[in-house]
Amino acid sequence: MGRTAPTYRQALEERMKRWDEFARLLTTPEERAAFELVRTGARRYAAQATYVGSPDLLESILLSVLTDLAARIRVEPPERAAHR
Repeated sequence: MGRTAPTYRQALEERMKRWDEFARLLTTPEERAAFELVRTGARRYAAQATYVGSPDLLESILLSVLTDLAARIRVEPPERAAHR
Protein backbone atom coordinates (compact mmCIF):
# COMPACT_ATOMS: atom_id res chain seq x y z
CA MET A 1 0.00 0.00 0.00
CA GLY A 2 1.29 3.45 -0.91
CA ARG A 3 0.82 6.74 0.83
CA THR A 4 -2.46 8.51 0.24
CA ALA A 5 -1.09 11.94 1.14
CA PRO A 6 2.16 13.41 -0.20
CA THR A 7 4.98 14.25 2.17
CA TYR A 8 5.64 17.92 2.89
CA ARG A 9 8.60 17.94 0.53
CA GLN A 10 6.56 16.35 -2.27
CA ALA A 11 3.74 18.86 -1.77
CA LEU A 12 6.28 21.71 -1.70
CA GLU A 13 7.86 20.60 -4.98
CA GLU A 14 4.41 20.30 -6.59
CA ARG A 15 3.65 23.86 -5.50
CA MET A 16 7.02 25.03 -6.85
CA LYS A 17 6.18 23.53 -10.25
CA ARG A 18 3.02 25.65 -10.29
CA TRP A 19 5.25 28.70 -9.77
CA ASP A 20 7.35 27.95 -12.88
CA GLU A 21 5.15 30.06 -15.17
CA PHE A 22 5.50 33.04 -12.84
CA ALA A 23 9.28 32.56 -12.82
CA ARG A 24 9.37 32.48 -16.64
CA LEU A 25 7.57 35.81 -16.81
CA LEU A 26 10.15 37.65 -14.70
CA THR A 27 12.05 39.92 -17.04
CA THR A 28 15.36 40.80 -15.41
CA PRO A 29 18.17 38.64 -14.10
CA GLU A 30 17.79 40.38 -10.72
CA GLU A 31 14.10 39.39 -10.51
CA ARG A 32 14.89 35.82 -11.47
CA ALA A 33 17.69 35.65 -8.88
CA ALA A 34 15.40 37.08 -6.20
CA PHE A 35 12.74 34.52 -7.06
CA GLU A 36 15.30 31.73 -6.77
CA LEU A 37 16.14 33.02 -3.28
CA VAL A 38 12.46 32.68 -2.40
CA ARG A 39 12.42 29.10 -3.68
CA THR A 40 15.60 28.32 -1.77
CA GLY A 41 14.09 29.78 1.39
CA ALA A 42 10.99 27.62 1.02
CA ARG A 43 13.15 24.51 0.73
CA ARG A 44 15.66 25.45 3.45
CA TYR A 45 13.23 24.84 6.32
CA ALA A 46 11.49 21.76 4.93
CA ALA A 47 12.52 19.63 7.92
CA GLN A 48 11.03 22.10 10.39
CA ALA A 49 7.83 22.46 8.36
CA THR A 50 7.52 18.68 8.16
CA TYR A 51 7.92 18.34 11.91
CA VAL A 52 5.30 21.00 12.68
CA GLY A 53 2.84 19.24 10.39
CA SER A 54 0.59 22.21 9.66
CA PRO A 55 -2.33 21.30 7.40
CA ASP A 56 -1.80 24.62 5.59
CA LEU A 57 1.04 24.17 3.09
CA LEU A 58 1.16 27.83 2.15
CA GLU A 59 1.55 28.88 5.79
CA SER A 60 4.59 26.63 6.15
CA ILE A 61 6.06 27.91 2.88
CA LEU A 62 5.58 31.54 3.90
CA LEU A 63 7.09 30.99 7.34
CA SER A 64 10.08 29.28 5.75
CA VAL A 65 10.59 32.03 3.17
CA LEU A 66 10.19 34.84 5.70
CA THR A 67 12.57 33.18 8.16
CA ASP A 68 15.17 32.70 5.45
CA LEU A 69 14.87 36.29 4.24
CA ALA A 70 15.01 37.66 7.79
CA ALA A 71 18.16 35.64 8.44
CA ARG A 72 19.73 37.08 5.28
CA ILE A 73 19.17 40.75 6.13
CA ARG A 74 20.89 42.60 8.89
CA VAL A 75 18.30 43.44 11.51
CA GLU A 76 18.97 46.36 13.82
CA PRO A 77 18.57 45.47 17.53
CA PRO A 78 15.30 46.89 18.97
CA GLU A 79 17.02 48.90 21.75
CA ARG A 80 19.18 50.67 19.18
CA ALA A 81 16.22 51.51 16.95
CA ALA A 82 14.32 52.99 19.93
CA HIS A 83 17.03 55.64 20.55
CA ARG A 84 16.60 57.22 17.13
